Amino acid sequence: MDSHTHLLRLEVSPEAAIEGAEEAGVLAVVNIGTDVGDSQEGAKLAAALPNVYSSAGIHPHNAGTYTAGHLEALAELLESPGIVALGEVGLDYYRGDWSQEIQRALFEDVVSLANDTRLPLIIHSREAFADTMAILGRARVPIVLHCFEGGEREAREANERGYYVGLAGNVTYKNSRAAEALEILDPERILVETDAPYLSPQAVRSKRNEPKYVVHTAHFVAERIGMGEEEFGTLTSRNARNVFGLPLEV
Repeated sequence: MDSHTHLLRLEVSPEAAIEGAEEAGVLAVVNIGTDVGDSQEGAKLAAALPNVYSSAGIHPHNAGTYTAGHLEALAELLESPGIVALGEVGLDYYRGDWSQEIQRALFEDVVSLANDTRLPLIIHSREAFADTMAILGRARVPIVLHCFEGGEREAREANERGYYVGLAGNVTYKNSRAAEALEILDPERILVETDAPYLSPQAVRSKRNEPKYVVHTAHFVAERIGMGEEEFGTLTSRNARNVFGLPLEV
């Protein structure tokens, strides 16, 4: 199960990406929205392709251009079949495309929308962990910390709050802080993801990422926590089913 991918940004078509994923044994994918436009296109993909679900969100890189109308459009999208979450949303202090104040204003608005709609939140947080967790203190829905890059302290805080943690290909890279904290994480809250076309796992790092490559990240994490690959695949698919309410049999 690839719990976080961007089907509209791949070098191959969404149809080809899903076919390749199925051949690799990947049960389903969650396509991620980053603005109103691609969230709308994601809803269409979820309606058209088997085992494809999607989210609706506004990425912090787009925080400075959002309006009340965009939030209303997101709210409407959340009623579409196949939309299973709000996101990705959050804070990115690394790139700093927009001020921290503007990013936080959007983030707070989307947390309120999630509380109203009861949909889980998919969180982007880069070099902003403390502020991210402070704002999430107001959330009353399940939380997925996408592309988790924290260490032991952050892993323990995620555990304490019962948050799900999405592990992408960067966990397989040398000197990954998250790799050192894997045994701390609650297995019932671990998800694996590609964030394709970004963050190809080390084994295929020379290639543009696709949903099928999530198996490399799953192999790495399973080995680190001492779990068989098949058992780990079943576990993470079940976790994704639980947080997103997917009709998967695992």
